[in-house]
Amino acid sequence: MVGPFPGVPFSFGALRQTYGPLFVRCDVCRRYARLYLAEIRDTDYRTKTFSCCRCGADGALTITEPNTETGMTDYQLDQVEGPQHHPGAVARLTGQPTPAYRLSAKHYGVKAPTR
Repeated sequence: MVGPFPGVPFSFGALRQTYGPLFVRCDVCRRYARLYLAEIRDTDYRTKTFSCCRCGADGALTITEPNTETGMTDYQLDQVEGPQHHPGAVARLTGQPTPAYRLSAKHYGVKAPTR
């Protein structure tokens, strides 16, 4: 019989205990890296996001090695020693949000020029 997990619930350590090794993949670059849990073992996985250190796109947390999945055999292992944040990802996460649409002149209270 299996007993309760002795660690922190909803942590990266709990995910690793349940599923085994964890990976972070970038669907833009088609690269992936194994996620080592030294500093984030007891951190709630629901509060963390990942990004690619090569292109700055969003990274996805996976429980299987991507290049073993059907349709993902072209993903390359890219284990970077001491990865740094991509400037584009930092700007996206900390900068001003960009509007999803452009407002017309009447929304700003300005009259449109007459011809």
